[in-house]
Amino acid sequence: MPPRTPRLLTTLLLAAAVAMSARANDLPDIRSRGELRIGTSGTAVPNSWVNARNELTGFDIDWGKRVAAELGIPLRWVKIDFRGLFPALAYGQIDMIITGVRIRDDLQRQFLFSQPYSWEESVGVARPDDLAVRSFSDFRGKSVAVVAASYQEDLLKKMGGYREMLVLPSGADVFLAMHTGHADMVLTGITAATHYRKAGHPVRILGSGKLSPQGIVMHRDSRQLKAAVDAIVARMHADGTYARLYRQHFHLDPPRLAGGKP
Repeated sequence: MPPRTPRLLTTLLLAAAVAMSARANDLPDIRSRGELRIGTSGTAVPNSWVNARNELTGFDIDWGKRVAAELGIPLRWVKIDFRGLFPALAYGQIDMIITGVRIRDDLQRQFLFSQPYSWEESVGVARPDDLAVRSFSDFRGKSVAVVAASYQEDLLKKMGGYREMLVLPSGADVFLAMHTGHADMVLTGITAATHYRKAGHPVRILGSGKLSPQGIVMHRDSRQLKAAVDAIVARMHADGTYARLYRQHFHLDPPRLAGGKP
């Protein structure tokens, strides 16, 4: 029987393994490897989804392609369930995440975020014939569907007052729950709600005015990569690419913030 490894040695070995994976995620190491690995969910229409040709497409996919092109590094997409993206990034299996992630304090304690590349309003979505739901605040006392691990799940928990929260795997699931009567309303982003309505589904979108920034997520030690990505984000805002992609994929004008910033 082999001797037991002392707890301190085990801890040191694990720390060394994580440190090695962290070093492999900064820009010089990515260039040396010759491949930029971007993680995305692939289930968040119209940000990141798989089309009829089994290709990843959407707003975030176009952002990832531009980032890789500007860095001059071949791109490989890694499609992972949303909840699995952050462990994959922490252990060096991917180099960044682009999938509509909101910049949140809890995540900023563990990862680096780029400067905001987009902003989105959280909205309520209700059936057109449900007169009990007239505004965003009517979620109180109701059954509300949200996507698992989403910003809206956290938002609803903070606001409280709901009767039941249905936490489901994808946007398609939350809308289905509403139409089958399992949920009274959905909390989601305005881009997903607008896309769903444009696809021919009769729903009412109930605005909240609650804007939140989205960022490209990187390992906490990827500081050179963050500096390069921040510069790319700034250029894409300055040259109008952000506004063009926003209108192309979401059929909306990008929101304006205080001070006139995009």
